Amino acid sequence: MAKLIVNVDDDVKERAAALYESLGMNLSTAVNMFLRQSLAEDGLPFRPRRYRGVRLEPTAATRKAMVAAEAKEIGLIPDDSTECDSAGSARAHLRSLRGLAG
Repeated sequence: MAKLIVNVDDDVKERAAALYESLGMNLSTAVNMFLRQSLAEDGLPFRPRRYRGVRLEPTAATRKAMVAAEAKEIGLIPDDSTECDSAGSARAHLRSLRGLAG
């Protein structure tokens, strides 16, 4: 039998241990079940998705950028963005921005 060493946040380990104990198993058994089911499914044994209890809020800077983008889209403020029609023109534009920033 092999040993598996995993780094997990303390609170996650405690909460998971309590959960699996309430189901009549320990963490080792739960991890073994997860790994075996992963092999049976040939991938993750669940569909990854965001936890519904967590609501991600945009930062103030993100909200400001979203409002500015929408205002440009509907023509309230001029759109000063650069349009690149090829990879070469995109690279040239990025080089020019690096020159301005440096």
